[in-house]
Parts: sequence; structure tokens; C-alpha cells
Amino acid sequence: MNKQEKIVLPKGCLIIFEGIDGTGKSTQLRLLAECFAGFGLPVVTTREPTEGKYGQQIRALYQNRHDVTMEEELELFIKDRREHVDRLIKPALEQKKIVLCDRYYLSTIAYQGALGADLGAVERMNDFAPTPELALVFQLEPAIAIKRITEKRGDLLNDFEQLCSLNKVSVIFDNMDFPFIQRIDSNQPADRVHADVIKTVNSTLPYIGKCLC
Repeated sequence: MNKQEKIVLPKGCLIIFEGIDGTGKSTQLRLLAECFAGFGLPVVTTREPTEGKYGQQIRALYQNRHDVTMEEELELFIKDRREHVDRLIKPALEQKKIVLCDRYYLSTIAYQGALGADLGAVERMNDFAPTPELALVFQLEPAIAIKRITEKRGDLLNDFEQLCSLNKVSVIFDNMDFPFIQRIDSNQPADRVHADVIKTVNSTLPYIGKCLC
């Protein structure tokens, strides 16, 4: 197939990239987007928290998460996601595009659950959000993830990236059993992780995978 040929998909598709900080999911989203675009697939990339007013308030919490209560923080995530769904995700899916989203409601369940929120209640609060066709959950030991953040990226840890919290978040991700979840081993070079991502897309989303041949 000519890689420049534009492909019309039978339906839109939401693929989300999940996991603790430092797993390389953002890099893998970019690589998959480039792959899709190279084969003429209609792809949109996005992330949460968004750049909207609620997303900016969430990002401000990276440096001082204790400025709000757990309930107030969760409310910000829900408001940001509602806006995101209405303004970008649903319209793109209706246009039969592939939406690649860096974090979605699985992250909200995991990170709020690590604070003590009821997992089922958080899940129900996200009933309005379209169900992803595929959730790629990237797995890595929290201590290694933190080493990547501080040594490879040279970043200081924010309030969401502390080891104690990430250990709890990782356990919640590991125990999720949504049928659309596929787990990816992030403890390998980025090109091998990308190969695993492509293999997973091919096997779980055949109407997209056949376009990558």
C-alpha cells in the first residue's frame, strides 16, 4: 500500500496510553502516531491533563498537591475530561479518526485510588467518557521509573511522582482487569517497546493493523 494514500476507517478508534510516570508512554504515543500518519491513517494526538482551564489548574498541583483536598483534585480531573471529551475526543471519533491519548480515566482511577479514593466510585464518575478500544498499560518498576525521570530526563520529581505514591499507583494499574487493557513491558529499549506496541495493535485492532502491512 502506498504510505501516502489516505485511508478511510470504518469507525473512529480511541487508544489510550497509561502507566506510572517514567515508563516512556509519551514517547511510544509519538512513535505510534508517526507510524499511523506514515501509512495514511487519520490520527489525532492529545493528552490529559489538557491545556484547558481545568487542566492548567491540575498542572499547578504538580508543585503543591496539598493545596486542594482529594475530592477537589478529583473534581478537577472530571471537569477537565468532560471538556476534553466534548471538544476533541467525541468529534474526532465521529470523524472516524484514531485518537491517541496520553493518560485517560485509568490514570484518574489509579492516582486517586492511591490517595484513598474508592476505585469503583471514581470509575462510575467517568461513565460519560467514551470507552477506549485499546488501553496500552506500560509496566516498569517504580524505582526504575524514578531513575529515568531524574537521571535520563534530568527532571525534579513533582508531587505526583514520589516513590511511595507511584508504588501504590503501580499496584492499582497491575490489578486492573478492563477487557480493553493490554500490558507492555517498558523495561527494554524504546525500539523494542515500539515493536511490541505495533504487534499489540495488529492483534487487537485488525481493521487498523491490516493498514500497516
